[in-house]
Amino acid sequence: MQSEKIFNLLTQEYTLKLATTKEDFSSVKEVRKNVLLPKYKNFSTIEDEEHFLFNNDDIQSFIYLLEYKKKQKYIGVVRVFFVNRYTPIQQLPMQKYGNVKNINHLTNELPIAEISRGALIKNLTLNDDLSALELRTILTFHLMIATRINMFLYNYKYIFSIMEVSLHRILKRQNVNFKQIGNAVDYYGMRTPFVIERTKLLRDTEENMGKLTRYYLKQLCQNPEPFWQFIDNNPYLERSDIQLDRICQLFKTYGDDVDLELLLGEKEIITEL
Repeated sequence: MQSEKIFNLLTQEYTLKLATTKEDFSSVKEVRKNVLLPKYKNFSTIEDEEHFLFNNDDIQSFIYLLEYKKKQKYIGVVRVFFVNRYTPIQQLPMQKYGNVKNINHLTNELPIAEISRGALIKNLTLNDDLSALELRTILTFHLMIATRINMFLYNYKYIFSIMEVSLHRILKRQNVNFKQIGNAVDYYGMRTPFVIERTKLLRDTEENMGKLTRYYLKQLCQNPEPFWQFIDNNPYLERSDIQLDRICQLFKTYGDDVDLELLLGEKEIITEL
């Protein structure tokens, strides 16, 4: 997946952005309104549309937007819901709403996260070199890059997701090797719960997602203030838990090809005297 053509597509034509402002959160709601609400509006669990589009779960989350730069239009969104020692909600959405049982042995070691609310608009602007299906697959992959960036910034133990089988197949083709942890449940249609260790996710996807992840981490290092403002304004996050300063220093010391083990914090930094 990491050809130069696709790399340029996913950095020059499309870009990822962490939602940090009221305007960003309005864009999150707009994408969800266009994509998720029509898909799920017939489910009896949606009693309040505004609550469905943005609620307390979202305050306890990192939310990433996917922008089509040519039209300055947001076309996708994905959420990383987190649980740590500060958060008032101590259950994952799949536990609260999806009624997924018997996973407490995996949720006790905090922090943990659940990837959810992934959405991509239907009417994408077609690319001359890609079919509509190929473009959707690549942009779905791009939303996964957003979650991978977040895994470097925050040292979760486990990452959870509850998804349709078709999405699981797409992710497996990109070496995103989630492990099934329960039977399918009726949660906005039949979905299956999965989990993966953070370090396994990052190692397994390094070959096909590493270059893009480094690009966006470096972009963040060049303009970190909006990110830190988001951390400071979030009632459930502390600067000391976030790895951005350490990662930025690694780029300064080692350049673009900084070792994965260093980024993971699992290899000692050697400084020359």
